[in-house]
Amino acid sequence: MTSRRVLLGGGIAAGAVVALGATGRLDDVVRGVGVKPRPRPVHADVSLVRAVLVDQQRVLSIARGTSGAEDVAEVLEQHIVQLGGTPSGATEAGALSTALGEAADHRAADALAATSPDVVRVLASMAAGLDQLSATWEGA
Repeated sequence: MTSRRVLLGGGIAAGAVVALGATGRLDDVVRGVGVKPRPRPVHADVSLVRAVLVDQQRVLSIARGTSGAEDVAEVLEQHIVQLGGTPSGATEAGALSTALGEAADHRAADALAATSPDVVRVLASMAAGLDQLSATWEGA
């Protein structure tokens, strides 16, 4: 027969695990005892990355519709693939340097909104790359 102390102790331990998981600190505690936790995607980051993929597809479409922008399109395709998407074959008319600049601003804002440090780094890197592409395309 299970004693009240065992039940109470188990309940407190389970409550602590739930609380640590809800605050995002469970992995820190697990690392502290020498276990390497497997990262779980944060729902907000998953939604954010989906939105980023849609926007990157839009910019890619503009790059594909712009004469001489094959190198830019290739970089944008790589971004999409690295985020787990598949580049579309669509083309769209538009001002490429404006689209790149806006995408850079959006990725910087997205990086600030992201939860996971890995997602923050990826989005910040994308923002810097898009900003550089925008500046290069304006000078071309």
